[in-house]
Amino acid sequence: MGAGCIVVYDLISENWGVLKNTEYVHKLRAARIRATELLHRLGVLCTESVILVNGSRLQEVNRVIDEVKQTYDAILGEIEKTLGIAFPRPIIRVLGLTTEQYDAFREMAERRLKEALDANIDRVSSLSERLEDVRGSANVKNLLTSLRKLRREWIKIRENVVALGIPLKDDIDYLIQLIDDVMANIRGGV
Repeated sequence: MGAGCIVVYDLISENWGVLKNTEYVHKLRAARIRATELLHRLGVLCTESVILVNGSRLQEVNRVIDEVKQTYDAILGEIEKTLGIAFPRPIIRVLGLTTEQYDAFREMAERRLKEALDANIDRVSSLSERLEDVRGSANVKNLLTSLRKLRREWIKIRENVVALGIPLKDDIDYLIQLIDDVMANIRGGV
């Protein structure tokens, strides 16, 4: 499959009236969140429910799609058996792209990433400016955990950005370094 593909998806949510006040709301929410995480790790989000993926990852894409479908089949099968109501299944499709389409989706992904980068740089910079308040906070441990998670997410995004040829590696490296600096300064005061 050429330069890349997109994965488009529509997952089943827990917002069904018939599921209200049942254990299935939580099970379906957990499945949706996990499925979204798995799908987003494949590449870079260009628009809602559309992920740009490097063409070399097709085998992994198929594995993830199978895992998501199996998870949903198990939970929805249990719900259908218990409640006697049929539920639709998630729609997940892989679409090959022409070079022109790939470039258009890459441009959309780049714009979305720039916005997310700017917002995260502002957020982390704000923490850096308020270091004294942050160090004295009772939530220092939670803040450090949140920063470590944010760092991991951007490292994964950086891998996908490089693979897709999106020119944002240096900007992402700057954010990661900023996160590292803030974490070190917070730890230094704890």
